[in-house]
Amino acid sequence: MISVKADDKRLQGKIDNMVNKQIMFAASVGLSEATTKARDTNLKDAYEKTFKMRDKQFFKLTHAVARSSIGDAKRSYIATTAIKGADAPRIAGTVGGSTRKAVDTSFMNFHVTGGTRRALKTKKAVPITKGVTPPLKITRTKTGKVTKAKKASTLYPKDTTFVKGAKSGNSTLMVRTGKRTIRAAYTLTPEVKNRKKYNPLRAVRKGVLTRFEFEYKKALIRGIKTARPITI
Repeated sequence: MISVKADDKRLQGKIDNMVNKQIMFAASVGLSEATTKARDTNLKDAYEKTFKMRDKQFFKLTHAVARSSIGDAKRSYIATTAIKGADAPRIAGTVGGSTRKAVDTSFMNFHVTGGTRRALKTKKAVPITKGVTPPLKITRTKTGKVTKAKKASTLYPKDTTFVKGAKSGNSTLMVRTGKRTIRAAYTLTPEVKNRKKYNPLRAVRKGVLTRFEFEYKKALIRGIKTARPITI
């Protein structure tokens, strides 16, 4: 902990008052910095061990940092930060961490909790990217969406596509890409089961606890340096 002492009691009182005024500023800034660095190191490592890092921008959209609001921290004496999907609602006590882009990150929750995603209409279209030969090459944009030309709704119905399999269970959307070439594009299924395989909270907690004391002290020194001069 930082300690500042003076021989003069009046000066000591003013110093103590100045430091106290900067404590919540330091807690807010320090927590935000520790959370951001935990996201970019500890959480990124945990993510890469579980998923293929297709795009760094996509990782930041699904793990956006909402920084602590300094004003709210000073009023409530509580500093709050969050890591959330960029499309999720604002969390009280935080600022930023949101985007106006059309992006849906809700599917990430199922990797954390496990669960079943059911089709809103008849079936969900799941891109086939591995395990089937020959697959249709399907890529995603920076927001995680399949490129428009390869979306299931764009491919089907066309003269070059057809569905193989039962109507009630799983089926496959096939695409003719040449005179003799047919490629599997999507699995059409009533539901998708996700197993619990990703623990971001553990990674973030470890990273924040490791960094917070240093970031807090650094922010407190910054607050003291930029505070109004003491007059007696």
